[in-house]
Amino acid sequence: MKKFLEVFRASAGSGKTFTLAVKYITLLVENPDAYRHIVAVTFPNKATGEMKERILSTLYGVANRLTSSEDYFEKLRDAFPEMSDETIQSRATEAMNMLLHDYGHF
Repeated sequence: MKKFLEVFRASAGSGKTFTLAVKYITLLVENPDAYRHIVAVTFPNKATGEMKERILSTLYGVANRLTSSEDYFEKLRDAFPEMSDETIQSRATEAMNMLLHDYGHF
């Protein structure tokens, strides 16, 4: 398992939520079981629930190729040029199902 630390600090409206969601989802597409080893911290506490909702809804969007998640899909294609669109979709589906069935570790 790779270990790294990334900190995203920026002003309101600068895309921190998008950036964090892309990073988290990229790790999940690489390894759908990775959620058990990822720590993501955001403030205030309300933002934690919003981030979980964003990650799950985006995984659903990527898995089902919804136009609302196309920006995320493009980022995943860039991160994994060797993966087919179908593989990205399949791994997003697998990660989403794992998160929903083991929500306590999310």
